[in-house]
Amino acid sequence: MRAVTKKKSIALFVIGLFSLAIAAPNSAIAAGATQADVDYSTQVSALAQEFAKVTVAWDAAISKPPTLAFGSKWSKYKTAATKSSKVVLATVAKMDALVPSEGFPKSGPMLKKACAAYKTAITSLNKGIQKNDAKAITKATPLATKASKAYLAWSEAYAAEVAALNG
Repeated sequence: MRAVTKKKSIALFVIGLFSLAIAAPNSAIAAGATQADVDYSTQVSALAQEFAKVTVAWDAAISKPPTLAFGSKWSKYKTAATKSSKVVLATVAKMDALVPSEGFPKSGPMLKKACAAYKTAITSLNKGIQKNDAKAITKATPLATKASKAYLAWSEAYAAEVAALNG
């Protein structure tokens, strides 16, 4: 049985999009911004950086499956992929738990949608890895792309709202 390697290109595409969010302004600090806006923006920026970091580790964990889907190498791969997926999902949960301030009426809900999309995609990919199920991984591929697009759209809306708050 051969391990499926389509995951690597998905993860690399996803990581490229995460770095875009980090490039967004770190916080809303202006006369038009309330303290709640500043606090929310600061938390979002910190979690976006954490998200980028853990997704790089996740990519490293899933991108090099062993040739054969059995034995100690396969067990080690599955363990690393599972552990890394759990870390990413924990960070996604932190992002999803944020309550957007009034200064982020568009990007706040968009972040919730992106988080939901990532939960679905990462869970699906991890299930496919655990079972070495090529069909499950193939089915999860568009979910990962959808999540990446949702995250990119969120990061653009977030940056626009920060810019508006900074006047």
